[in-house]
Formats: sequence, structure tokens, C-alpha cells
Amino acid sequence: MESGRHLLRRVWRWTVLGGRGFKYRDFEAAFERGDWTTILTRARKANRLKNSPSMMGMFIRAAGEMRDVEALRWAEQESLRAEWPKRDRYAVSQRFLLIGEASSAWAVFLADASVMAEPRFAQQAKSFLPHTKDPALRSEIKAAMAKASPPAPGATASAAMAMSTAIRFPFSGSGRQVQGTVEIVSSERTPPRHAVRIAADIESFRQKAARAKPPEIIEYRDVFVDRNGQIWKEDGSVIVSKGAPIPSLSRQDAPRITTGFFAIKATRGIYHWLVDRLPLFSWMLEDGAPEAAVLLSDQAPSFERETLQLAGLSHAVVGVGEAVFVERLLIARSGMQGFTYWDQVAPVIERVKQAARAIAAREMVSACDAIYISRRDSGRRVMRNEAELEAQIAKREYAGITLGTMPLWQQVFTVSSATRIVAPHGAGLAHILFAQSGAQITEMVPVQDGTYFLRLNFARLSLVMGHRYRGWLEPHLGAMDSWTVDTPAFLDFLDGGMSGTGLSALAHPVGDRSRGI
Repeated sequence: MESGRHLLRRVWRWTVLGGRGFKYRDFEAAFERGDWTTILTRARKANRLKNSPSMMGMFIRAAGEMRDVEALRWAEQESLRAEWPKRDRYAVSQRFLLIGEASSAWAVFLADASVMAEPRFAQQAKSFLPHTKDPALRSEIKAAMAKASPPAPGATASAAMAMSTAIRFPFSGSGRQVQGTVEIVSSERTPPRHAVRIAADIESFRQKAARAKPPEIIEYRDVFVDRNGQIWKEDGSVIVSKGAPIPSLSRQDAPRITTGFFAIKATRGIYHWLVDRLPLFSWMLEDGAPEAAVLLSDQAPSFERETLQLAGLSHAVVGVGEAVFVERLLIARSGMQGFTYWDQVAPVIERVKQAARAIAAREMVSACDAIYISRRDSGRRVMRNEAELEAQIAKREYAGITLGTMPLWQQVFTVSSATRIVAPHGAGLAHILFAQSGAQITEMVPVQDGTYFLRLNFARLSLVMGHRYRGWLEPHLGAMDSWTVDTPAFLDFLDGGMSGTGLSALAHPVGDRSRGI
């Protein structure tokens, strides 16, 4: 006799998939192999897709890949009418965003007006802004954010302005360094348009980096800071909002800090900590720098304090909870382009590397010149044939490592000791921040429309750090956020061949002084 669970599953499949015919596993298999035509012709049933947000997301991806405008409009209308939970509605809106349909994405997101009452609404709405340059749409998004996060009672009309400071980074006035090289090659199954667009994005970034301003320190006076990274004045005027409620406080209600350095980040991943935050601590190592508390969230991941311990700055850390009152709040600004002023941001990175080497020597730990950074320990963006690929790479004398199983000091030591690094796209590659000048970085990158900005992080980082970067593009077809690599073709590419038939793009080095590449 059929169990209740199996019976419910059959009822669900019949309801969602409309009975016999094109089943969910057929849908998923078509998506897996990139059979967009089959998806668009056989899965286009309103009830089926409205009952399954994940299937609607795959349908939108297929319509985007085929540039089927009519199918996209149909998907938008059905998504607007669907009664999905808020989380699923946001996920489907992101599918439109990834294929460049920002207007449709915003409309689908706001179809349920109650999303504006959600605590994370402002943060979610902000994620739409980088995807559109349409002034009207941008104004609409910003207006919705402002409406969802009204100022506290008694707040003034405008927030305080930041002030410049006389604080300087080490070697202030030093020039830019020579940029590295970026080479992009596609596998045969990757649509050529991806390499074309990525090449254009890299060239745009290269030009911006050539015009980048050196890092600087600004300050605010008499402000509150909370664990979310929000900054506001005593009168309630908000300087930085992360979408969380802003409490009404007086300075007597919170712990007081004379001088604090703002180091709270919105994301919890190690990439943003190492790349966006760590270099900004270098000014604290300059002779004559003012004493300042390092403000971290009291919920910050452990690697933040561990990094600062290696840098010799852990004594200054203050965990920020609901709020602290800071008489003088220092904020460092740079961005990745600021890495072109390497001498100014390098001191803290070098100090972390030296501390890691000292521990390695004491623990008698060695490292290899050529490494493969595995993603075996990650449940996201799983490369389904990674074991096969890693075995072949090991035959080429690359040591396979899993950074997540190592203490932070060993992660730093291992990557900083290597001159040849191979890895699938993932946060582990953030450690190339510690790699030797001119290191050869080979990355396997799963791509789809709308993912270029995030997937190009390590190409951009290599460019400004003077590394030699080679990117191998594969289509991201996995229905469950998984993907595969064409192993024979990639190995030929790794060995120095050019098996890919897609466009190869090169960003040439520029600058006024060499780092020995």
C-alpha cells in the first residue's frame, strides 16, 4: 500500500506538473544540459510554473538565454499574479535581474506590497540598483527604500557630512604599480557572448584602476554605531542605514568611545573581509597614527579577530552590540582600485604574512609552490566532476588543499608560498591577496548572464595586484547551483594550450613602476 508521503508527493507532482507528460525531472534534465528550447516549448503552463517558483526561475533563465522577449513578458505576467511566499518572490525577481530585466525584476518583487514591511526590504531593494542605469527606475527604488526606512522621530532633514582628516596611509605619495594581466578563454560549450562582455568589463575596470585615487581616511563626530554597521546622529539623522530599526538614544545611553575605527562589514564571508576591509587597516601601522579602537560587530565571524591577531591589532578590538557612542569615528575609503597604490595598503598584509610564516616555522609546517584550492568543503556552486579534475591536476604536481580545514594562519602561509594557483571560483581565492607578486592564477568560472560582476572579482584583484590571471569559462547550467568543467579541454588550457573556441580576451598591463612580473 502506498505510504502517505508518497501519495502526497504524487499529488504535488500532478498539481505542479499538470499530470503526465513533461515531468519535473525532465524539466531539470533539460535545464542541466542547457536545452532551452525544450523548456520554453514544453513547460509553458501557467499553473505549473506558478506553483513552483524554482521552475519559474529556470523558465526565465531559458527565455533569457534564447532572447525570447515574448516568453519573458509571459513569465513576468504570470509571476506578478503568482501567490508566492516573500522569499520565493525575491528569488524569482533575482532571476529577471540576472538576465538584465531590471524593470521586470522590480515589478515582480513589489507585486506583493507587504514586502516593504519586511526588516530586510531596504537591503534587498538596494541590490537592484547596480543592475540598472534607468534614472526613473533608480528613483523609484530609492523612494521605496526611503519610505520603508523613515527617519527616527525628531530627526533632522539631512545627515551629517563627513570631514577629511590629516591621517595618511604609509608611503603616502607613492605612485601606482604596474597592473597584471588577465586572459579569458571559453570552453566550446560556453556562449561566446560571455567572453566578449567579460573582456569589456575587465577593460573598463582596468581604465578605472588607472585613474584611481589613493586610499583616504574620513571622519564623523559624535555618532552612534551598531552591530549592523549603521551610523546615526543623536538627533536621529541617519548617515548609514542597513535597513534595521534605528533606536532613539542619547549619548548617555550607550558606551562611549573617544576614537574608533569603523571595521564592521555587511557580509559575513571571508572574501569581503580580506579584500574590502583588511588593507584599510594599514594606516594604523604608520608612525604617529592616532590610537583608535577597532569597531567590530559582536556577532562577527571568528576569522575577523584571528586576522587582526596576526596583524598585531587584536588588543584594540571592541565588539559593538546594540550601539556605542563614538566621539570621533574614522572610516577608511579605497575600493579594489586602491590596490594600485600597493605600498600604501601592503603593510598590514605583509604583517599578517610574516606572522603566519613565523607560526609555520614554529609548527614545522611546509607548503608547496603549486596548489589546487578545492571546493570539496562547500555546498554552494558544487562542481560535480571536481574529484575527476582534481586527480588529473594532482598528476601535474599541484598539491590539493581544502582551506576550510586549516587554521587561518595556515591558509595565509599556504597561499602566500605558492606561485601557481588553480581553483574553481569561490571565496578561497580571496587569499591571492597574500600571494607573491606575479603569481599565476588559473580560475575555472561558471558564468551566466548577470553574474559577471561577482564572478570577475578575482580577475580584477589579480589585475590590480600584478598577478598573471587566466580564466576558463564554463556555462553555469546546473539546476541545483551545480556545474561541470570540460576536463580534457581545461587540462590542455592549463598545460599551455588553447582548447577553448570562445573568444580569448587580454587586459594588458599599464603603469609607471614594475613589481617584477
